[in-house]
Amino acid sequence: MAALNPNAKEFIPLAKYVSSEHQTIINDLQLSLLAAEFPKFAVKSMAEVLYANDGDLMLTRHMLKEEEAIPWLQTGDAVASLYADMRKEAEDHALARDAYFEQARQANDVGNKVLAHQLIAKGSWHNEQMKDAHTKAAEAIFQQRNPPASRQRHPTLLDLHGLHVNEAILIVKRELAALKSKYSKSKRKQIFLCVGTGHHSRTGHARLPSAIARYLLEEEHLYFTEARPGMLRIIL
Repeated sequence: MAALNPNAKEFIPLAKYVSSEHQTIINDLQLSLLAAEFPKFAVKSMAEVLYANDGDLMLTRHMLKEEEAIPWLQTGDAVASLYADMRKEAEDHALARDAYFEQARQANDVGNKVLAHQLIAKGSWHNEQMKDAHTKAAEAIFQQRNPPASRQRHPTLLDLHGLHVNEAILIVKRELAALKSKYSKSKRKQIFLCVGTGHHSRTGHARLPSAIARYLLEEEHLYFTEARPGMLRIIL
């Protein structure tokens, strides 16, 4: 079987994009029609959606149109600066915590155990305040990245930019549970998770995509694909 290459305008082997198992469900004509209608989409990506939909061409077209309507999400230095401002309270508590713990170490080194314990207690208090501040900041960032107007237009799109790994996992767990209860099992629905590519992270290496992927597989037992760089697609 073959599929239309939208760039070369010719037929190419379908086996290049899908396994022999997938070829029993989808065919070259279906992919050719999709490639002609959605020239900006990778053939492999369309084949994955078509296969997940058991070869249902109309449902696949509907899902691809949904994906096509998703806007490019703003990231970069300006957004990173905003995140830093929203986490300033947490960072201030972290600095105070570290300072008290260092002072406690020094007090312990000179044998002043009482003072060391007092300083540890102060540092521990700031540590708890830091955790609370990060939790509040994470929710504020998520709401800012996913405002009501955006959720109304794209109810199954979750933008996780600006979140720490543990924060993102908790939010994904919560939001997936809500979406699963909202959409019946008889109705296929796709969910998009924007996890980023790491281009604007401090290290240039994104921890979030691999952590979310691992969570989806090991905890939610959900199959997913990469709809586009930095965006995961789940079909329920």
